Amino acid sequence: MKLKILFVFLFVVVLGLLVKFFLVEEKAPKTQLLYETVALRDIRTTISATGTLEPVDQVEIGTQVSGDIAKIRVDFNDRVKKGEILAELDKSKLQATLVQAEIALQAAENDFSYKSNVLNRVKKLAENGSASAVELENAEYDFRTSELSVKRAKNEVAQARLNLSYCTIKSPINGVVLERAVDVGQTVAASMSAPTLFILAKDLSKMKVMASVDEADIGSVSAGQKVEFFVDAFIDETFNGMVQEVRLNPVTTSNVVTYTVVIEAENPELKLLPGMTATCTIITQEEQNVLSVSLKALKYKPNIASTDVVPRNFPEKDKPKAMKIPKKNRGLVFLSKNGKMNPVPVETGISDGVYTAVVSGISEGDSLVIGEEILDKKMPQKNVEAKSPFMPGPPGKKRK
Repeated sequence: MKLKILFVFLFVVVLGLLVKFFLVEEKAPKTQLLYETVALRDIRTTISATGTLEPVDQVEIGTQVSGDIAKIRVDFNDRVKKGEILAELDKSKLQATLVQAEIALQAAENDFSYKSNVLNRVKKLAENGSASAVELENAEYDFRTSELSVKRAKNEVAQARLNLSYCTIKSPINGVVLERAVDVGQTVAASMSAPTLFILAKDLSKMKVMASVDEADIGSVSAGQKVEFFVDAFIDETFNGMVQEVRLNPVTTSNVVTYTVVIEAENPELKLLPGMTATCTIITQEEQNVLSVSLKALKYKPNIASTDVVPRNFPEKDKPKAMKIPKKNRGLVFLSKNGKMNPVPVETGISDGVYTAVVSGISEGDSLVIGEEILDKKMPQKNVEAKSPFMPGPPGKKRK
């Protein structure tokens, strides 16, 4: 009987030890709070976009007459002045047309002189009764017809001279030749549309970026906003610009809607070249030297389940579970002062994704709680693998 009682006692003791070992939770680890100091910072919100660099003023020069290119006087990258001759077309055909028009004008003027004399004679005869009214009317009709023929011939001469002047291609602006699309001997046909012979840029010291902005971001973009961008040719250099225009015409590519934003930029060193790809950062909002807190401080919530965190210094009535949800543009931070942590509602402003501006609620130099850190972390234990007596051990291990 005694042996049976002893056996039951030992069984209960062993069972209690097993329950304590496996089921009793370990004591919560001790923690300490992490802090940050409220400081003044520059905060700005931005939008990213890509675009292509173009000259601010770019002119495509063509021709209104057809013919063969006889001379070319400029080449790529040449600087030209307004009125300077760029190229000449073969003038022989148009010169012959001008000569024919001048001959036709002389014939019309000769006929006009003859019809004028006839009219004067018929008028005198009609006054003496020697010419009938029909003869006078015919003379007047022939005179008016010859007068109109002279005017038509003069217009044809003027048109022939104008066409001949079109054979000389002149620069309309002071600028740089970006493209020369023709060679000597090449035939250009201007029957349907004016072919492009040259492309001139007025001033490469000023450039523009034609940036594509997604429809989700275009509502924040407006004229006058600052822009920073870089190009692959000068990856370590940042260029500055300004939004000049937001075009209303949408561009749809693969069901993605974008809008074109025109960005002007100075290019005094002529580093920016037409056609370069610019990666732009449009600054939609910017505030300098404002109170700010990190997003960690705004997102922090005390771990009131742990008895070692500081709920003993946390007023019962202000526990997080009893607090109201902040309204729009408002947040909640936890101010640490005199060893106590108190919740403080704040009014927030713009955010750059790391820091958020604070309009009211806290002051510069305040200490805010941003997180918790476990102090007494246990050392990781070595993994002890269960080894079967029937399985061989890994090579290199010594058997005892």
